[in-house]
Amino acid sequence: MSIERAAMQGRLAEAKQKRDRLKLKMDGDARQICQGLNTLLTPHEELEIPLLDEQWDALKSAWGELLMVNEDIKQLERKLR
Repeated sequence: MSIERAAMQGRLAEAKQKRDRLKLKMDGDARQICQGLNTLLTPHEELEIPLLDEQWDALKSAWGELLMVNEDIKQLERKLR
């Protein structure tokens, strides 16, 4: 196995780990947002909209990173074929 191929396989493994971490983060962010928007438990007037807005921004950021990581994974897998 060439050194370049081994390096690409290492980068691929790192990218897949990052993808998995981002998915877990997104799951947590989405769960927090859903709970924060539950108007059955929290009166409308007491919704923490500024906090929910920050959580939404974190979710969007993770989603953007996930798209980039998925593209990196596709490219690395293509090169390793």
